[in-house]
Amino acid sequence: MGIFDGGDIEDISALIDRLEKSSFDYLKLEGDGISIVIGKNGAGEITGARAAQDVTVKAAAEAAAEPAIEAPPVPAMAAPAVKPVVPKQEGVVIVKSPSYGLYYAQPEPGAPPYVSVGDAVKEGDTVGLLEIMKTFTAITSPVDGMVVGIHVGNAEMLEPDQPLVSIKIK
Repeated sequence: MGIFDGGDIEDISALIDRLEKSSFDYLKLEGDGISIVIGKNGAGEITGARAAQDVTVKAAAEAAAEPAIEAPPVPAMAAPAVKPVVPKQEGVVIVKSPSYGLYYAQPEPGAPPYVSVGDAVKEGDTVGLLEIMKTFTAITSPVDGMVVGIHVGNAEMLEPDQPLVSIKIK
């Protein structure tokens, strides 16, 4: 068997399915000396310290079509949204995403959101979470003020500098 086992192929197949349903053109993952790029045009490349192999979307899907065990369900992700244009206003600070990742409006499913429009916030208060590769980072308010706008939804894919929350300075 190559550098991947059956579970890895199932995971790659799930990523391919999610990519096909998204508005993204490609997906790139890196870690443990391996880089995987999957494109909607059918070709991807896997390179790394242990191997240099080409993989197509078709080959990965065919390999996953014969799983020995059923793969666990993949949690649904919100489709990436068009980056909103938020006009600058005097006395209003726009909190922006520091990088790519998933935005979470609450600490756990079913919990109330960190902030809602009209909420008072203090400098350093958490206004959301950014998840990158299962690592969560708090996104905090840079000022004391009142939330006057929330520009992203829960579980939305973020881009760097994407507006998240508008806060009117006290």
